[in-house]
Amino acid sequence: MPDPISLGLLMALGAGGAAALTRWRRRRGAVAAKAAVQPAEKAGPQVSRAAGAYRIDEVLLFLGEEYWLAGELALVREGTPALTLFVAPERAQDRWLAAPRQGDVLYALQADADLRNLGWPGVEVPSAGGTMRRVEEGPCTIVSSGEVPEGWSGAGRYAVFRAMETVAVVVEQGGNRLALKGKTVPRRLVERMG
Repeated sequence: MPDPISLGLLMALGAGGAAALTRWRRRRGAVAAKAAVQPAEKAGPQVSRAAGAYRIDEVLLFLGEEYWLAGELALVREGTPALTLFVAPERAQDRWLAAPRQGDVLYALQADADLRNLGWPGVEVPSAGGTMRRVEEGPCTIVSSGEVPEGWSGAGRYAVFRAMETVAVVVEQGGNRLALKGKTVPRRLVERMG
């Protein structure tokens, strides 16, 4: 029951005024509730992730090969990763797994010196016995975490090339360039180790 002053005010305002006052109180209450629920700001940029996304320190198994995800480079466009690159080191090999935003495949990649020496590629890159065509390219924000080479963060660009099951990924940010080649891997055949 409203207090006598509020009741008097409602009678003076009439039905339209009472409805406006009620909307104002609800809106003010909703804003206060929203401010109370928001968590404290976390340090550094945040990346929204889809359910079931891979994470650092997971171990993935594909056809007998283990990939320990030691670090990641999230290539972010419009708040979500367009492509997430995970470094999976093994005995002096520079191995990477890439998870595109859409699709049912992962990319199992290794550093490729020939592709790196090409500079920024155009619409095609050479591949053993043919060429790969660009399927995706654009500017991105690079968010790094875990064990990745230093200097990878901020504005950059990337390009993805494919020909059948062969794939290449080139990422550039400032003076850094990552050039990777490999093959596509069906996600349904990749298992997460416990």
